[in-house]
Amino acid sequence: MNQIQNANTAQAVFDSFCDNVAPFGFTFISMGRLLPPLEGAQSAKNIPRQFHLSRGGEDLIEELVTTGDLMTKSPLVLHGFRVSVPFRWREAFQVLSEEQKIHVKRSQSHGLKFGICFPILQVRSAPGLMSMGRDTDFNLSLQELVALEVLVRKAFERMHELTEMPEDLGYLSITEREREVLYLVARGKTNWEIGAILNISEYSVRDHLKSVSKRMATSNRTHTVTTAIRMGLILP
Repeated sequence: MNQIQNANTAQAVFDSFCDNVAPFGFTFISMGRLLPPLEGAQSAKNIPRQFHLSRGGEDLIEELVTTGDLMTKSPLVLHGFRVSVPFRWREAFQVLSEEQKIHVKRSQSHGLKFGICFPILQVRSAPGLMSMGRDTDFNLSLQELVALEVLVRKAFERMHELTEMPEDLGYLSITEREREVLYLVARGKTNWEIGAILNISEYSVRDHLKSVSKRMATSNRTHTVTTAIRMGLILP
């Protein structure tokens, strides 16, 4: 644990984490903070969009990151944005599109067959995912699962300190009122219900949503909420 906290570079954090989990026998370890691709003028901004480090399957991961397929075709990444607790790879493989089936087969051909993922979702911080796997199945006791999650969170905390995204990301900045509105939209509330809860007019709710949607370049309220979750602006 101290190794991770004392690491001074992103690679050193990742290497220390890998050393700590070596007894579990994982042949593949992947750690990343990923954001959905932005459109329009926002995509032209010279802003660090992600970090991603891996051990094992480097060629496959590099290809997926470069092409953008990691965000759009990986069942693990997509499932990681929908849940907030650790999950086994098999849970993300239950319902797959044809493209995703091809992606999974490619991964399995590289020996990535069984594994576990730890989603990291925090307010005001881009979401992250730690994925660990091997070619044979395994069982984890509750104590081992907790120990792994503690290490994962410590690694992401230190990584965030070292690679913190700039504070001046205007398109990522939302007001507390906008955050409250998005939170309630994510929970299925109508504009009228949100207005009643927050003691503001239905028109004000609509204006808050339109303002956030414009800055995010999203097309509807569902798109706005899912983008806000992926950007770490609200929790799912």
